[in-house]
Amino acid sequence: MLTEKQMQAIRLYFEGKMTVQQICDTVGYKHRSSIYELLQKPEAQEYIQKLSEEGVREALQIMQINSKKLAKELLRIAEGDVKNRHLVYAQLQALNSLLEKAGLSAKNTVVIENKKSNDDQDYNELMDMLKKEEGSKEE
Repeated sequence: MLTEKQMQAIRLYFEGKMTVQQICDTVGYKHRSSIYELLQKPEAQEYIQKLSEEGVREALQIMQINSKKLAKELLRIAEGDVKNRHLVYAQLQALNSLLEKAGLSAKNTVVIENKKSNDDQDYNELMDMLKKEEGSKEE
């Protein structure tokens, strides 16, 4: 069982915002080797896995909340409406990384269903938007 001090050290390490020495100073370890030894323990590995899963879960929730905005942005990019290609590249790389961490990739596509959301309404709004854009291009 991990102590609160150990869990704090692991959280700080997992966040990646501090050096190992800074983590030692913050939680009260004298030597950096204490952190490295802690990270090798099976309980620490389980806690790191739990932190990782929580991070992915939070990221997926954020994506679900912003799915309509994301879909519109991807549609804009797909149509070639790109003003800053470096920004678009960074956005697409970040999205790809997030999807891979969530277990979604071209190799193993998974359908995520959220029974609480208004998927049909979002879908209909996107379809209406596409129809309007197609109509304006034909004119």
